[in-house]
Amino acid sequence: MSILTKPDTNSRNGAVTHNRNTEKAVHRYRAISYLLLACILFLLAVVLVLLKRGNYFSMLQDAMSDHTFQYTDNASYIQRKTQFELMPERNTDIVFLGDSITARFEWQEYFSDLTVTNRGIDSDVTEGVLNRLDTVENQHPQKIFLMIGINDIMHKLPLDTSMQNYKKILTQLSEALPDCKIYVQSVLPVNTSTGIDNSNVSAFNAELRQLCDGLALPYIDLYSLMVTDDNNFTYTADGVHPTGEGYAIWMDGIKEYVYE
Repeated sequence: MSILTKPDTNSRNGAVTHNRNTEKAVHRYRAISYLLLACILFLLAVVLVLLKRGNYFSMLQDAMSDHTFQYTDNASYIQRKTQFELMPERNTDIVFLGDSITARFEWQEYFSDLTVTNRGIDSDVTEGVLNRLDTVENQHPQKIFLMIGINDIMHKLPLDTSMQNYKKILTQLSEALPDCKIYVQSVLPVNTSTGIDNSNVSAFNAELRQLCDGLALPYIDLYSLMVTDDNNFTYTADGVHPTGEGYAIWMDGIKEYVYE
């Protein structure tokens, strides 16, 4: 004789309840995951906006404020200086000497009728230039166009120290290359988005002009050609380095000295 058993209603209800609870947990997990993803994307967007506005330079300055700056910490300096040391000794018409603002222009192509050497290094400072003058002297240039200083300002190096380095640079070049004409170019203005105050650039240039007067060396004021009425710099895409239009103004400002 067969025995009929009654379905276990409690077990069935328990399974349904468990499934519902599992579904609710999954939904909560998904909701939390979406919320976290949205927060991450929002924070990323904020960071990108800050970087785009140029606050990268301010953050970089803050990060360096607790670090004693050494020009040899700059990888570009080591890379470029060691490359320069491989270059053969020769006679050139002009050496353009400076930091990335100098390094990033095609001097030889622009002044194609002259023999030109580019001795610019990204992020370089006055002390860095002072310690690589041998790679300038072995080019035996007739003229040198020097621009250096914006990174001294960015790293908040003492103005007196920068001027001492500048004086050593100019004195050493004048003694090593007595027949070479040395032109000192002002530091260019920067865009206000960099966090660098152009009043500091102006103060640097004022001291530099006075130094040149004392050494009887020509000083070329490019700053005044590029700064706007509201003390800003607009011929730039990143706040510091000139665009083609900015370099064109620079070339117009020095052309008479290049060919004199």
